[in-house]
Amino acid sequence: MALPQTCFESLKPYAHLHFLREKHEDMPAIGFTIPDPYNQLSEEERIAYQAECDSDFCIIRYPDQTDRFIRAVLLIPIIGHEETLEYGVWVSVSEKSFNDYQSDFHDNPENVIYFGRICNWLPPYESDTFGLHCNVVTQSDNRRPLLQLHQGSEHPLVRDFYHGIEYAEAQARIEAAFGADY
Repeated sequence: MALPQTCFESLKPYAHLHFLREKHEDMPAIGFTIPDPYNQLSEEERIAYQAECDSDFCIIRYPDQTDRFIRAVLLIPIIGHEETLEYGVWVSVSEKSFNDYQSDFHDNPENVIYFGRICNWLPPYESDTFGLHCNVVTQSDNRRPLLQLHQGSEHPLVRDFYHGIEYAEAQARIEAAFGADY
C-alpha cells in the first residue's frame, strides 16, 4: 500500500536538502550530495571552519573539534522483490577510520568495518535519523561502503532495514523525493 501524500508533507521544510538522483537499472537511489552538518553551515562558516566536501569525503574543522564524514550506501529491502531502495547517505566516522578508509579509497579491501553515525535526515521518517549507529562495511572494486544499522533501536528506519518495506512504499518515497516523473 502506498503511503498517503500527507506523509510527505514533512518534506516541504526540507526542500533545501541536496538530493541526488543516481540512475540505477530499475529504481533510482535517493542520495545526498552533502552531510547535514555541512549543509547547515553558511558560506562564511564553511570558510572559517575550513570545511571541505567532495562526492565521497567531507571534513569540518570547528575550533574545538574536527568532524569527518564519508559517503555510504544504505539498502532497504523491498518485501517480495530482489531490488532494494537505496539511500546514499553520509556517515560520521572517527579520525582513524576516516584516514584508513581514505588511504585505501581506490583499492579498498572488502569487509573492513568501521563504526559510524548517520548524518542525514532520511525522508519520510518523522523521527530523526541523524546519529543512528551503524557499521560501515567496505566493498571492493571502488564501490561505496554499505551500512549495517545496529539492532536494538526502536527507530522505524532500523525496523525497515531488518524487515523491509512494501514496493508501493518504496515507489512513494522515490516519488516524494524526485516527483512523479522520475
